[in-house]
Formats: sequence, structure tokens, C-alpha cells
Amino acid sequence: MPLFRGPWPKPPEAQDPDTRRATQLLNASMAYARLILKRYGQLAPFGFSMDRDGNVVRETIEIPRLPRDPERLFRLLTEHVAERVRRGMIQGVAMCANVSLAAPSQEGYTDAIDLTIEQESGHAVQVTVPYRIFGGQFHNLLPRRIALGQLVTEEAVPHLFANLR
Repeated sequence: MPLFRGPWPKPPEAQDPDTRRATQLLNASMAYARLILKRYGQLAPFGFSMDRDGNVVRETIEIPRLPRDPERLFRLLTEHVAERVRRGMIQGVAMCANVSLAAPSQEGYTDAIDLTIEQESGHAVQVTVPYRIFGGQFHNLLPRRIALGQLVTEEAVPHLFANLR
């Protein structure tokens, strides 16, 4: 059973392949985001991809020193993933970043995890998951707890797989 259920109400075996792959990428991304937020209280840009065999792995950049600037890190990560897409190594990708919402969510949360999930088939979706961190004060005497709000999904235009079509 996944840690995080996606916005798609059908059970995995009844979903079409695009929805099933998007759900797998969403679940992996949200499990990682929750882990990092709980441990460190902040989130840098990250990505997950699905290879040709259906394995979901976190994308990493092989450089000696990662930049501290989140925008630059996101750009480097996107370039890395785009190169893997051009080589035909992956069939789907989820690129994630921490964002501040322009207006609070319905739960009153102002921070969110923004995910863009793209697939080779042309299916793309933008998912925004508001969250709030509770605890972590007094030198972590009170443990951090991550509360997720209602996710918002909308269709998106693929960018990484756009040149392949």
C-alpha cells in the first residue's frame, strides 16, 4: 500500500498505464519529500524518473559540490534529466520543488511541494501539495511532523518529452 494515494480514484490494476506510472512517480516523490522535510525541515529541488523496466529511482547530479541556490540546482537537475530523456533511458519523470503559495490553501498552509510529472506518451500533470511543519523547535526536542493538505492537480504541457513527439 503506498504512503500517499494520488488523485486518481481507481485501484492500480484498473488504471491506464499513464495514470499508473504517474501514480508511482507521485508516491515515490511524496515519500521522499516527507522524509526530507521531517528530517531537515526544508526541501531542495529533486526529481524521480522511471526507467524502461518500470523502476523508479531518484535522479542525482554527479558534481563535486551542489549549488546552494535552489533555482540553479533545479536548472542543473532539469538539464541532467533532459539528457537522459534524449538518450531514451527513461519513460517518465517527476520534477519537484518547494514553493510558497500566493494564497493560503484551504487548510491555511502557505508552503507546498510542486510536482511536474511528464511521460514519454505525452501525458503531463502539475500537482501541488500544500504542507505544514509542526514541531522541530527547542533543538528538535519536539519531533517534526508533516501535515499534508488537499492536493491540486491540473493537466500540464510536457517540456522534457516535447521534442520527441
